[in-house]
Amino acid sequence: MWDFAGRDTAIDLGSSTVRMHVKGRGVVCREPSLLARSRDTGRILALGVPAREMAGRNPDVTLVRPIREGAPTETDEAEYLMRHLVRRHHRRHYTARPRLVVTVPSGLTSVHYRALQFSAYQAGARRLTLVPTPIAAAIGMGMTSCGRPDITVIADIGADVTDVGVIAFGGLVTSHTAHVGGSALDRAIAALVRQEHGIALSLAGAEAAKLEVGAVPPLGRRPVRQTVVHGRDVATGMPRGVVLTTVDVARAISGPVARIVDAIGAGLSGCSPEISGDLLGVGITLTGGCARLPGLERLVQDRTGLSARVGDDTGDAAVLGAGEVLRSAGSREPSAREVSPRPHLLTSLAEY
Repeated sequence: MWDFAGRDTAIDLGSSTVRMHVKGRGVVCREPSLLARSRDTGRILALGVPAREMAGRNPDVTLVRPIREGAPTETDEAEYLMRHLVRRHHRRHYTARPRLVVTVPSGLTSVHYRALQFSAYQAGARRLTLVPTPIAAAIGMGMTSCGRPDITVIADIGADVTDVGVIAFGGLVTSHTAHVGGSALDRAIAALVRQEHGIALSLAGAEAAKLEVGAVPPLGRRPVRQTVVHGRDVATGMPRGVVLTTVDVARAISGPVARIVDAIGAGLSGCSPEISGDLLGVGITLTGGCARLPGLERLVQDRTGLSARVGDDTGDAAVLGAGEVLRSAGSREPSAREVSPRPHLLTSLAEY
C-alpha cells in the first residue's frame, strides 16, 4: 500500500493532556489523554473529551489513562491514541507516516523508553526523535535565541511529573524528575472534602475547585474566594454540595506543593559550584499546566533564593519547542536515519 509521508508532527504526551503540533498549522490538538473502553467487548469507544464525559455515567465504560508519569504504561492504548490523533489531524491521509518529535521526561527509564519507541512506530512514525521536556520548553519559549543567558533553568510542572532541568552551553547539565504534580493537588483536595465534610468528590470536581479558588499558602493579602462543589454524601449516598474557600484549598494542597518545591531544589542541587553561582542572575522559569497556580512562583523564590517567573504559554511551551525542532530538522537533507527504527534522543540544543 502506498504510504503518504504526512506533515512533520510534534506531540507532547502529557499524563493529563496530549498536545499536537503539525508543521505549517501550529498546535492543532489539546485533548485529555483519556480513552473510554467497553467492559464487555474491550473496544475503544472514544478518546479525549467524549471519553471524559462518559466517565461515571455509562456503567459499561471504563476509563483508561495510557500515559502515566509522562510515558506510556499501556502500550496498545498509547499506540491507539497517537495513531488516531495523527490520522485525524492529517485529514484524509489514513496511511500518513510523518516524522515525529515527542517530548519525554528527562528521567525517562529504559522500560518507558522502549514502550514509547514501540508505540510511536506502531502508530505510523517513519522517524522518531525524543526531546527532554526542559529542553523542549526552553526552545518553545525562545530562551535559546541569541542574546539570552548561556544558562537556563526550567521547572516543568505537569499533571504527574515535575521535571527540572538546568541547560548550559547548549546541553542539559543536570536534571531531576519527581513524580508529583497537579494530579496530587486534586487528590489532596478530594481527600480533605471527604475527611472534613463526608463528601466523595470526583477528581474533576477537585480540579475545578483548584482552578477557581486555588492558591499557594501563605495567602498574604490575596483575597479569599469561594466556590461550591458537588459530590456524593458518604453517609446517605445522596448528592450534596459544600462551599470551599481559598483557605480550604490552600490547606489541602500545602503538602503536595511542598514536594514540588523540594523537587525544584533537588534539580538545582546537582549543579557544579561554577554553574550554581551563575544561577543567582538567571532565576527559574516555571512551565507546565500547574505553573500558573497563584503564589507558586513566590514560594519557589522564598525556598530556593532564586527569582522565579511563570513562562509564556506555559501549557504549550513544550509542544511548541518540539515543533521548532521539527522545523529546524526539515531544513536538512534527508538521511539514512529518516527510516531508522531506532529513535534519536536529542540532549543538546546544538542538535536541532
